[in-house]
Amino acid sequence: SHIPRPPNAFILFRSSFIKSQHVSTDVETNHSTLSKIIGMTWQGLPDTERQIWHDKARAALDEHRRRFPAYAFRP
Repeated sequence: SHIPRPPNAFILFRSSFIKSQHVSTDVETNHSTLSKIIGMTWQGLPDTERQIWHDKARAALDEHRRRFPAYAFRP
């Protein structure tokens, strides 16, 4: 009955980045290094592109609230 947290903008970006294979698995298989590469890419995004991901995160949060109205984050 665990309810996952809604994804934030970076998590959505990271997921899309990996799925689109911007970094080939032949080049990098270490997830720690991959996260650093993706993080640097995220930091370099123009604000307009970042806003797209923030909008997607807002939509994901709205959907999460609709599906799990009683959800409260408890670390």
